[in-house]
Amino acid sequence: MPRDVATREIFKVVYTDNMGIDGQPMVYLDVTHLSPAKLHKLDGILEIYEKFVGDDPRKVPMKIFPGVHYTMGGLWVDFNQQTNIPGIYAAGEADYSIHGANRLGANSLLSCIYGGFVAGPNALEYAKALPAASGDGGHAAELQRQKEKNAALLNNPGTENPFKIWRELGETMTKHATIIRYNSGLDEADAKIMELLARFKNVNLSDKSQWANTSFAFARQLYNMLELARVIVKGARMRDESRGAHYKPDFPERNDEKFLKTTKAAFVNGAPCITYEDVDTQYIPPRPRSYTAV
Repeated sequence: MPRDVATREIFKVVYTDNMGIDGQPMVYLDVTHLSPAKLHKLDGILEIYEKFVGDDPRKVPMKIFPGVHYTMGGLWVDFNQQTNIPGIYAAGEADYSIHGANRLGANSLLSCIYGGFVAGPNALEYAKALPAASGDGGHAAELQRQKEKNAALLNNPGTENPFKIWRELGETMTKHATIIRYNSGLDEADAKIMELLARFKNVNLSDKSQWANTSFAFARQLYNMLELARVIVKGARMRDESRGAHYKPDFPERNDEKFLKTTKAAFVNGAPCITYEDVDTQYIPPRPRSYTAV
């Protein structure tokens, strides 16, 4: 069956029926009944599983759960691959322009090659046309601002473990903002993220060194994860339809009249502000996706 349908069934078993393995978000995938000839076609996958888990999947059922390994979206860019910040260009999976409602295979290759061919020359032309800046262009002030943020994080006397906050964020987002989305669950997720943002102000790093401090680098990015999670949750909460990987059982149909739009988020007054941009469909008219033969 299609991957999205199978994925929703796994999600239902784990989160709706509460039948995960040992209370964890996992189900069994059993291939032990297959003949050696058929299993041979899966040797690469089976060897990877055995290496990381320690069980031979040819003899013991595998424990699986759908993984989130890409996002569909990124920085807004114009036709020159320039972001809304003059002089900042984005190409590859960092920009939103290639990804639609579904993250398709080889999109990363397409966005890398096309975005690179466009962004590279345009960035060069932009830089060549810039007038000479007076002073250091604000470099010293920004450097000082970043040093102050770093010092505040390194010297924070709080009690919160950033890795615990990260794990709670992952559990919340997986349950409420990935495969199946209910508005009540999205509201719960937003409240949880706000709680985690408050707790982040009280983090304490076990390593306070200034050199090769991986926990410090992780904590700096954790704040960005929390803010991005709010963007995802708020955008999902406002879109009452099902489209691509965005699936809401309470709104199972696609609503082109209201939501055939790109969701855009900006950071305004300390919170995500959601607006929309129409999708140009003049060359490829939208049509329903169906698994039945026509």
